[in-house]
Amino acid sequence: MSETRDYGEQRFVNPAGLTGALEGIEPPSFLGNGLATIEWKMPTLAELVPEPAVGRAAPADVFHQGQLVEGRYEIRGVLGAGGMGQVFEARDRGLNRLVAIKASWPHVGTESLRREAQVLAAFRHPGLPMVHALGKEGAVEFFVMERLSGATLAELLVRRGGEPMPVGECLGLLLALCEALAPLHASGLAHADLKPSNIMLAPGDRIVLLDFGIARIEQLRAGTQRITGSPHYMAPEAIRGAVQVGAAHLVDLYALGVICYVMLTGTAPFDHDSAVELMMMHLHMTPPRLLSRRPELPAALDQLVADLLAKAPADRPADVEFLRAELRALAARG
Repeated sequence: MSETRDYGEQRFVNPAGLTGALEGIEPPSFLGNGLATIEWKMPTLAELVPEPAVGRAAPADVFHQGQLVEGRYEIRGVLGAGGMGQVFEARDRGLNRLVAIKASWPHVGTESLRREAQVLAAFRHPGLPMVHALGKEGAVEFFVMERLSGATLAELLVRRGGEPMPVGECLGLLLALCEALAPLHASGLAHADLKPSNIMLAPGDRIVLLDFGIARIEQLRAGTQRITGSPHYMAPEAIRGAVQVGAAHLVDLYALGVICYVMLTGTAPFDHDSAVELMMMHLHMTPPRLLSRRPELPAALDQLVADLLAKAPADRPADVEFLRAELRALAARG
């Protein structure tokens, strides 16, 4: 088993929808065994934003340090970047505070960015970042949100060096994640891309979900789905593009099962250098039970994670409220 990899903001997308290095590749069938023979690897940021030909300017940041956006937001630097765009730290001159600004790469479009801003703006919850404004600078659309400090769960796991997390700490994090997901799911939304790099551990024991660019509406009609997500954390039905109406929240529960597995063992239930092979594992293989890697864990926790990782959505816990009750019962037992 190779080391666990996290791909940050990079996501698997149906290759027909990608540009640059992957343009022209036919999308594989996710229902047949032929997929297992295709060595399609996770695209890197360099592949999504290709190096320019000789004589062309290098890809530039969406905004530059010192730039004054909309006459108000002074860009201080880049906080992060991925396949979809960049996040900047800026100073709001009007209110004299630090904010974060998220903007899409010019070739990506703004649909995902607008959707993320609208989803977050609909809520006021400590588990979700607060959106302040949606704006436009020239041809670039962006949104302004609170500037979060802290570290992501992915960074914490790297610092631990693969050392398994104590059960109590893991249960506390999962309960906080359930608290953050509850208002989304109750409103008919699902995050759809839960993973350690999208979970911020902020001061004051605040756990915040990040990156809602592919948030899924529960009432999505059949035949309108794209295959999006991060391969290590994708539910089988998401890989097939076959999430049923009213069942998108179960995609999040599957990802929580993978996250819990990683926290408790230091490794993912499935891992492979090829994204396609990795997704085949999620489709067809049964992950090793937690007890095979940590025999001292409670049997009830082992069973709960196995239920979260069930291939059939109907075999998983019914909703985040049920999961929260199970986690509280486990925490109470010590």
